[in-house]
Order: sequence, then C-alpha cells, then structure tokens
Amino acid sequence: MMWALALTLLVWTGAVWLARFGRGWVNPVLVSTIVIVVVLLVTRAPLAEYQEGTLPLTALLAPAIVALALPIRRHGRELGRLLPALLVAGLVGTIVGIAATALVAWLLDVPHDILLTLAPKHATSAVSAAVAGVLGVDVSLAAVFSILTGILGAVAGPPLLRLLRRRDPVSQGLAIGLSAHAIGTARAMELGKTTGASSALGLALAALFVPVAMLIASLLGWL
Repeated sequence: MMWALALTLLVWTGAVWLARFGRGWVNPVLVSTIVIVVVLLVTRAPLAEYQEGTLPLTALLAPAIVALALPIRRHGRELGRLLPALLVAGLVGTIVGIAATALVAWLLDVPHDILLTLAPKHATSAVSAAVAGVLGVDVSLAAVFSILTGILGAVAGPPLLRLLRRRDPVSQGLAIGLSAHAIGTARAMELGKTTGASSALGLALAALFVPVAMLIASLLGWL
C-alpha cells in the first residue's frame, strides 16, 4: 500500500514545482490528479487499493480545513468591521451561483438528477457530497463537480478579477472563496494575507449558505 502514498507525494511535489513556472495557470491539484489517473489507468492498479494507501493523507483534510480559521482569526478586526456587508454578499453570491448553475443546466436540457448534482458545486466537496446525498443523487459526481469548480476558480478567478479591476483584497478573497472553496483559497493565500483570510471566510460562508439555499429551493420546488 505504501506505493500509493509514495506516488501521491512524488506527483504532488512535481506538480507544485511545475506550478512555479505557470504564473497561476498551472494548478497543482489539476496536474497531480491527471497524472495519478493516467498512472492508475496504465498500470491497472485497483482504485480501492490506492484509496486505502492514501488514507493517512485523507485523514489530514479535516484538520487542514479547520486550520483555515487561523487567517480569519488573524484578520478578525479588519473582516469584523465589514462582516454585515460580507454576510449579505456571501448570501447573494451563493444564491446567484446556484441559480446560474441551475439555469444553464436547464437551458442545456441536462437531466434533472445531474442538475441537482451540479447545483451545490460552489461548496467544498465534502459539503456538496453531503447535500447530494440528502437529495438522493450521485455523491461521488457531486464531489468531482466541486473539485473541478475549485480548480477552475483557482486558475481563472484571479485573472478575471484583474480584468474586472477588482483590486480590493477583501473583495477578491471573498469572491474566490465563495466560488472556488478550498482549492481557490489555497490560491488566494498566494495573493496576500488579507486576500487569503477573506477567501477562507468566503469558503465558510458558502459551506453554510449552500446547504440552506439548496434545502429551501428543493422544498419550494424550484429545483
């Protein structure tokens, strides 16, 4: 089983090194995921065996998410002054994100179960998977959509914000955290401490608002 752990660490190290030359366009999560998938397909290694071998790394995910509270604590005074506005922005951003996703999926005539799987993708993979489980749709696919959303947000988010001339670090961070959760927040940390703290707050707000918004929309028959 040690081969799975060694493979993951080796590929991740290489992906992080490669990202140094990508100026934000080469995402380590995307690169390492592609490489590991290719290796597993070529070698025909059992996925269950790989998952079992990487359990020590998986166990670190929960503490890593909790650790994101530290930047929020360090910038608590700055973010606290803006908290009412950030809460409103987080709620509106969450609703718009879910509505836009559902609308595009509906216009493309996506099957209803896939639409429900897509809708919570702006929350972290654990939260989106939990929401999918409650709604009775594919949990694994919901997690995949969430991860892909995070990668896309981490890669395209900062350039898009610069294009829109959004230079305020709190605004930048909140937008990235709300739309790209943990993967985007890791990228936001590279842009600045305030940006990273605001992104961590956006991640937390999305994890709070997405399940509530999905529940209300489902009860009202909007999804």
